[in-house]
Amino acid sequence: MSELRSSLSRRQPRPPMEAEQLRRMRAAAWQGQGIVVIRPEDVEDDWIRQAIVNEADRLYGKRKP
Repeated sequence: MSELRSSLSRRQPRPPMEAEQLRRMRAAAWQGQGIVVIRPEDVEDDWIRQAIVNEADRLYGKRKP
């Protein structure tokens, strides 16, 4: 089945990305541009996770609940 084309198609909600697709995007951002995207939940070491959260808070402000 082909995709419907319409001037409104860009306003259609997109399905959520798969975990592997997100991982590949993060890897490409790191390898291509030196941008790191780390979810705190993905960091197993408590000390390192807290250090990452502290630095993100310092640079960008606290996360909203």
